[in-house]
Amino acid sequence: MIVVVGRVSTDAEKRDELVRIGETVAAASRAEPGCISYRVYEATDLENQFVFVEEWDSSRALQQHFATLHIAEFMQAIPAAITAPPDVKFHTIAS
Repeated sequence: MIVVVGRVSTDAEKRDELVRIGETVAAASRAEPGCISYRVYEATDLENQFVFVEEWDSSRALQQHFATLHIAEFMQAIPAAITAPPDVKFHTIAS
């Protein structure tokens, strides 16, 4: 399994747009083959901080995910909704 954790920061003005973008990409991604889970969480202790957590059953499924139209649209939209570069980590879970 591959787990992707992406942390992003926004501000009060951009927050609603970030939530809309996150909900859109999460819903589309959850419908993909190989997607185990795709969630967007808001930090309770840090204002305007969000975490995207994706679980994929294989590297192949994740690579196919990166080639989808909704990811292209997400990558185009997200820079305008965040206030700092995202921090994205990929984790391979053996068992």
